[in-house]
Amino acid sequence: MKTHSVEEGLNLAHGGKIREAAIYFCQAVKEEPHNPELYLRLGELLVALEEWDHAQACFGQLIALAPECAEAYNYMGIILKRKEYLAEAESCYRQAIELNPDYAEAFHNMGNCLLREEKYEEAEAAYWQAVKLEPDLLKARFSLGTFYLLMGQREKGWKWYDARLNWEDSFRMDIPIWQGESLEGRSILLFYEQGFGDMLHCLRYVPQIVGMAKEVTVWIQEPLARLLKEMEPPYRVCTSSRELDAAQFDFACSIFSLPAKLPSLEAEVPYLWAAQENKDTWRKKLALASNGLLKVGVVWAGNPEHTNDENRSISFEEFRRMFTVQGILWVNLQVGEEQKYFQEASEPARLFDAAGELTDFAETAGVIANLDLVIAVDTAVAHLAGAMGKATWLLLPYHPEWRWELKREDCFWYPAMRLFRQTVRGDWSEVLLRVATALTEKVNLTERRE
Repeated sequence: MKTHSVEEGLNLAHGGKIREAAIYFCQAVKEEPHNPELYLRLGELLVALEEWDHAQACFGQLIALAPECAEAYNYMGIILKRKEYLAEAESCYRQAIELNPDYAEAFHNMGNCLLREEKYEEAEAAYWQAVKLEPDLLKARFSLGTFYLLMGQREKGWKWYDARLNWEDSFRMDIPIWQGESLEGRSILLFYEQGFGDMLHCLRYVPQIVGMAKEVTVWIQEPLARLLKEMEPPYRVCTSSRELDAAQFDFACSIFSLPAKLPSLEAEVPYLWAAQENKDTWRKKLALASNGLLKVGVVWAGNPEHTNDENRSISFEEFRRMFTVQGILWVNLQVGEEQKYFQEASEPARLFDAAGELTDFAETAGVIANLDLVIAVDTAVAHLAGAMGKATWLLLPYHPEWRWELKREDCFWYPAMRLFRQTVRGDWSEVLLRVATALTEKVNLTERRE
């Protein structure tokens, strides 16, 4: 006698009880071991829980039971790509498409896989096919945008990237979304979206809007607010919707959508800076510790919740090998759990731990303003340093985020930034060796000038 139903399991999942739903379908599979739909539902939940090995076994069983199931091959492709079995993942996506030639989701996922395999023309074609089959598949349009941005086709990329969200669902205030209309005599709300680094990247375009509109309000995350306010900007800064009255605005626009709406991507750098008082405070603190040494700020790890953190962050044990380079005061800008490793490092005479006082980005800007160089992985601090025009060396994984493009060592967005890329997937040792060599040359050059 059946005691489990697909409908009841799905109700648990739709209610946000993903793990409970997975347990429910596990029991259902034991009850009906030859029911393909139960394996499909269980597998979907295991993917959502990132239980990759169990999900792989589940979809393997589904393929054995129902080899005509295109969804099973699509999900198997997702799992194998996650495990970096790229050729095998691609094969699964192609099998899914062979079974269902109109499977937009599979074309999109195959595009992601082909991009990872560096098959760029095939990836572009797969994304286009996904959009052609399902024009409202927002993630396919988004992926096409990030693809063109990665390829350095910035104008085209931003137009597609701006299709990433359905604003009617995502923006809760009753204000028309700005689509590029004239702002003369108008008031506009620019609101934050995505992470700190993304906002620091696109704040460069706010001055253009200030020059176009009568009144501008920037709604930003709290940790960024003091940085902007202390610059005494010609716009209002707020951090909560409670401070806003929708009736006072003619338009609203995501800060991260500005590149798609403005006629040019060019912007002056620096466009962010530290308040003079904050700058002076940190100058005095660092002067006492530096004793003529080159002052280099460091960040080796990003947000652990970031989907690509395992690729873009470096272990402190590996990163600290650079500390053998002489003539440098190493200044810690790393906040969060990773901060403790710096505190435990030896040679305190050449280490300066500023992280404990970095309460927000305004404070971090005060430190950066007094440094000779910032060396960082792909984090918000790197964006802040770049936006301030500070010399910055950015350490990038083999597959970088779209904004860093491919192969180039310079950076379109930040003129004072130099990019150090992995040449072998996952190998930071070679990157750090190049950085250490360049750093030694910089120290020697500085000493000769003195």
